[in-house]
Amino acid sequence: MPQVDRALATVVGAINDLTEIQDDGPGVVLTLGGLVVSGTVIPDWQWFDEVEHAARAAFVVHTGGSIDDEHGGWASLFEGVAESLVQARNERRFAREATARLSARYQHLVAQEDRTTYIHLRDARVIAAGVSPLPVAGMYWRGRMSEVSGWSFGHLGAEPPPAAGQCTV
Repeated sequence: MPQVDRALATVVGAINDLTEIQDDGPGVVLTLGGLVVSGTVIPDWQWFDEVEHAARAAFVVHTGGSIDDEHGGWASLFEGVAESLVQARNERRFAREATARLSARYQHLVAQEDRTTYIHLRDARVIAAGVSPLPVAGMYWRGRMSEVSGWSFGHLGAEPPPAAGQCTV
């Protein structure tokens, strides 16, 4: 089984457990397979919700096969995933509360089932050697945590504006 950095998994797991929409999360720079990916971490359920809205605005497949934005099409698929992730997040929280009284051995077994598998980024940019970052404006990106070979907090390329009250040097 591929290794997942526990520190990154802890950060992503905590973000996935958030119940409110995140306007700004921590910026990360990930290295994987010779690429560098930079973006803002958001909860998995929020990623699917935002991708669903973007898909709804961009295109939808009619029951007759034509594409427009009227009947839901691909957007409905993402909407269902977002809803199931919210339900799974709530179930994980209840399971952690219920297992808190069990021995460490059983808590560890439950934690094994509660592994964070993917990281979800907003405003992501992919950077490869000798190529301009793609896309310039950023995109939604989802990647397998086991493929990440290194990471740091921050952003590469276009810096997002500092959050209110944040000091810049």
